[in-house]
Formats: sequence, structure tokens, C-alpha cells
Amino acid sequence: MRDFDEVGALQMLARVRGVSPPVTRRLQIAEQTTLKQLHAALQVAFGWVDEHLYTFQIRGTPFGDPSRGIELALAGGVDVPLAAFGFEVGEAFRYEYNLFVPWQIDCRIEARSLISARRPIGCLGARGDPPDEEPGGPARYSEWFDSSSPGYAICELEDLVEEKPDAEEFCDRAREILDRARRAPPTRGRIETWLQ
Repeated sequence: MRDFDEVGALQMLARVRGVSPPVTRRLQIAEQTTLKQLHAALQVAFGWVDEHLYTFQIRGTPFGDPSRGIELALAGGVDVPLAAFGFEVGEAFRYEYNLFVPWQIDCRIEARSLISARRPIGCLGARGDPPDEEPGGPARYSEWFDSSSPGYAICELEDLVEEKPDAEEFCDRAREILDRARRAPPTRGRIETWLQ
């Protein structure tokens, strides 16, 4: 028997294209969620801050936010609910963000299910360090991944100590090094909390 609090949902795997190691997020999304709301959920799931243009490529048609750029004015709007597309299990579409880079996320529908109407978007899984949305896109991901590792930051700090700069310079340079170091990748639970 179906709980009246539940609505139809899609389970979707979102994978950043062109990066290694893989960066994926598994989301469960109510079918009445609009593309604009899906954009917001993907921003949260990948740790981005919504500073750039975006578009969805669905069955060869672009859907973007016309208010954010002239080049998207001819594209379809983003207030379309996912249910309007009648996605099949196994069907894929693409989300592109920061169109100058661009970051491309392949989204694949994995299953249909039910989800609480009170929590229409949830995170079922998270793998990998989300890329910094700025530095050069997928082509520079490996470089960013290596140079932002905590181990690399420790080596840089050790080198800095050996240089013996004055206290003010040490603090400034150490702060820069630590700011570049990536934190632990977000967990499924943390993303779930942010989505709510």
C-alpha cells in the first residue's frame, strides 16, 4: 500500500565527464522536480556555488536559464519538471556548467522509485573529490587533484619551514598552501544534509 506522503521519483547517477579518479553522485529526485531545481541539487552535490551559466542537453535539445545569458535565450526554459520528459530507465542526458570550461556531467536514470513528498531530493551515494569549478576544467583536473592533495601541502609546508621566512611571511604563505589543499570529499550524509 502506497503512503500518501510519497511521490514518484527517479534514481539518477551523475558522473563528471573526463576526470580520473571518477567523481559521481547518486541522487533520488521527485519527478515533479524542475530542471532548475535539479541544477541547484547538482550544484550542492558537487560543491559548486552557481556562479556560471548552465544548460541541460536532453534528447538533443538544450534547456537553459534564459535570464542568465543571451546565448541561452533560444534554449528551452528550466521550469520544466522531469516528469514531462517521461525518462526511461537507462536513459541519459547531459548537464553542462561553466560553459567556458565546460564541466559536463553525464546523468543516467537508474531506476524509478518513491520518495517522501516532504524531502523530494536525496543523496544515495557520493564518490570522489568534486572538482574546483574554476581551474581549466577536466583537462586540468589531474593537475588540480595532485597539487591540492593534503600530502602535497605537507611537503610544501616542510619546504617553507626549511626556508625560514619571517613570521608574517610564513603565516601568509602557509595560509595560501592550506587554502589550496582540498578537504576530505563530501560524504553521502553531508550532501544529504546540504540538499535538505
